[in-house]
Amino acid sequence: MTSRRNFIQFTAAGAGAAMFPATWWPRSAHSQTVGNMNPASWAGATDPTLLKKVWDIRFSNTLPWALDPTNAVLVKALNVNPADPTLTVPVLNRQLNPALLLPANQVGFVMRPDAGTTNVYSVKAGQTPWPMLGPLGGKFKDNTPIPVTTLWGYGNHDLEQIFVGGGGFGVTFPARSFIVQRFSPITVNWANDLLDTNNSPLPHLVGVDQTISMQADPQGALIAGVPIAVHHHGGNSLEEFDGGPDQWFTPQRKQVGPGITTKNSMPGADHLTYEYKNDDEASMHWYHDHGEGVTRINAYAGLAGLYVIRDANEAALVNANLLPTGEQEVPVVLQDKVFQADGNLAYTGDSPAFNGWNTLAPGDVKLLPGFSPPAYDPNSELMVVTGTQPTHVPEMFGDVICINGVAWPKLRVEPRQYRLRLLNGSDSRVYNLSFGGLRFFQVGTDVGLLNFPVSLSTTTIFPGERKDIVIDFDQVTMGTRIVVTNDANFPYPSGDPSYVPNDPRNPTQDPAAKAKGDPWATIMPIEVSKPLSETVNKKTRLGQFTLLRGRAAGTPLLLPFLWAPAGPVRRHILLGEGCDEYGRIMPLLGTVYGSSGTVLDVDAGTKQFHDAPDICPALGATEVWEFWNTTVDSHPIHMHLVRFRIANRQRFTGEVQAKAMASGWTGVKFSAQPVLDPRASPAPLTEQGWKDTVVCPPGFVTRVVVKFDKPGKYVYHCHILGHEEHDMMRWFQVGATCT
Repeated sequence: MTSRRNFIQFTAAGAGAAMFPATWWPRSAHSQTVGNMNPASWAGATDPTLLKKVWDIRFSNTLPWALDPTNAVLVKALNVNPADPTLTVPVLNRQLNPALLLPANQVGFVMRPDAGTTNVYSVKAGQTPWPMLGPLGGKFKDNTPIPVTTLWGYGNHDLEQIFVGGGGFGVTFPARSFIVQRFSPITVNWANDLLDTNNSPLPHLVGVDQTISMQADPQGALIAGVPIAVHHHGGNSLEEFDGGPDQWFTPQRKQVGPGITTKNSMPGADHLTYEYKNDDEASMHWYHDHGEGVTRINAYAGLAGLYVIRDANEAALVNANLLPTGEQEVPVVLQDKVFQADGNLAYTGDSPAFNGWNTLAPGDVKLLPGFSPPAYDPNSELMVVTGTQPTHVPEMFGDVICINGVAWPKLRVEPRQYRLRLLNGSDSRVYNLSFGGLRFFQVGTDVGLLNFPVSLSTTTIFPGERKDIVIDFDQVTMGTRIVVTNDANFPYPSGDPSYVPNDPRNPTQDPAAKAKGDPWATIMPIEVSKPLSETVNKKTRLGQFTLLRGRAAGTPLLLPFLWAPAGPVRRHILLGEGCDEYGRIMPLLGTVYGSSGTVLDVDAGTKQFHDAPDICPALGATEVWEFWNTTVDSHPIHMHLVRFRIANRQRFTGEVQAKAMASGWTGVKFSAQPVLDPRASPAPLTEQGWKDTVVCPPGFVTRVVVKFDKPGKYVYHCHILGHEEHDMMRWFQVGATCT
């Protein structure tokens, strides 16, 4: 991977000042969260022997259908032979209850409400064995068994008693999907059940870095167990139900963060109670962990699932045979993972020199806690350091591509249109997807449909984003295999290239590399191999001029933005890159102009997450937020609470200089007034719908128009999770006065 030491000394728009810290201050102690102290779980790459075995059997998994209303996904995931009268689950030596196959007892992969209710769900986070690398009980090509992976997930009562004699799966990975109707509220009781068989708190599946900003018990006690916080990403939720980083709670709710109040947790309860109004347009949201200091590793461990909202406008399209539905509507959740030799998860964090993130000048040494002499030179590429504590890295890139929780699956389709609901659930990886040369239509963005379909040959999707596409296999010859590929650089856009195997556009001069490609460049095959059946759903006929909006009240046509409105309040937000007291790269947020809002002053520049909010919109206000990106990375900025429209992007030039921050951190600020190019570019057609996550390219101002309709304190942050956690996240407060 390209060394990020080469990145940090320059702005996106031109040469800037170096940002190396000259002095150090002690950090305040943070409460400890128990991590996995197995160094194998801190690996930066999958065990090579295991990677080859998994690669050799790629495409043996069937893509799990995350909207399955029957038991089909469960039976396939557990590799049960439906013709086996005993319904034996391989490896586990347990039998599925035959009653599960009766239509009346089908639980499916969709969350069902609690017994006796229609809108109350009790959902817990827990641990489970799960087949990720291949079918459960299957064999690699060398006849060795495919290992089972220990994962975390969410679940409810439906699957807890599925085995003959009792027992089952408390949770699944990915978590089962919520499917709800617009304007039909639900209540969810969230529980933290990350406990072992002795009812003791589990350690984390991967290492926990204790040196980054983390949750702290209000009474000062050490954190017992792994805290979680559940965020409905895309939801227009009240503050107390947002699931922000301060709304964390430990197993059995024995400790809670400062965001937990009687509004979301009754005293003495062992869970949190959240209410979701579901007043958003039809769209695919998701729910995932958001606990401070552990978001990236909790979500990576499996705490994520889909949340689909339906409405009358979408129903009208489906009823008119314009939008695929049923088995032709397929969520595609993209994640890249790293695995230990035993098949369990690993997460980059094994060496302070890994990824070249250390920005210390040659000859300087600053030891992380847990790393002992002999001292290391972070600028020596020959130095290999192994410590006794895992450490944070700015980005995490896996080498095994998992879709809907399984490695390199395949999707079999009929010769007809399919709706693929794309979600990038990766930590840091950006995907630029191609579908074997087939064109397709994008029909929706994060939180709603576009006015009309947009014809594309590729689509780029960032962490946290969703893209709603329709692809037509009607003219594809039966038996054709279309391999979905990814050629995005990592980090994006200036990092190393991803080589697609046998792609004529591949610039490498090495024929062997060109033929093999990179494992993360191969996503999954789509096989046009199922005979057409219109018994349940007729073929759809969506075309480029199909009107997608305005078919029902509440989903009007969207007027395009040619320029950001002049009247509303403008917020000038700085995206910068500095480093912490150990020299580790830190992407940061702050203000371009400081308190004045118009000229550079002493308050300008990057800030820490725990600094007081400096953006306080009035309740009901519409504002323009400008994101000025001085880094070399494109950052997907996600705003809680709100949906917004992208107005435009405009190139700028300017230089940044070092800014001393608390805790020994070094941030950045503009050294002189930045200069805008004369013209701005409006959002492309694919971004002219409702969004909750906006891509901010380097060297550009990205403008969004947003209305704040609920009071409270919320966060906005980069959805590259390694950036969010250290320290690219800030608070805003609606309906209050900034102090």
